[in-house]
Amino acid sequence: MAGPDDIIEDDESDAAYDEAFDTHRTALYEQLLAYADEHDLSDGFIADLVADLSLSLRMVAYASETEKPSVGGLRLDLDRYARELGEAVREAKKHGADFISEAKAAREREEAEGEEEAEDQDGEGGGRPQ
Repeated sequence: MAGPDDIIEDDESDAAYDEAFDTHRTALYEQLLAYADEHDLSDGFIADLVADLSLSLRMVAYASETEKPSVGGLRLDLDRYARELGEAVREAKKHGADFISEAKAAREREEAEGEEEAEDQDGEGGGRPQ
């Protein structure tokens, strides 16, 4: 499996890594959403699946990218992974208010668009008088 060094050469900057990360994250996110829509899966269910896959992939990465993998080394790597996830959750909590505000605004936009579509269909089909 390819590691970050396979994607970004050592002489490239953190900005290049961040750009590659964002590009691949966006592509995978879109694929996951398409899969969820195709199979009518909830966001929460997809989150659980991705969390399970993430843990499995981290374990595979340790075993395949470490010269002499060991149970103790895996445990240490999983402890490191747990800290990284904890840091990510703490960072997400800091921005929770902004996220909820944006989510509510997006929901309101979707509802308004849905109402506009319904009104357009009613007008075309001779339903409700305007």
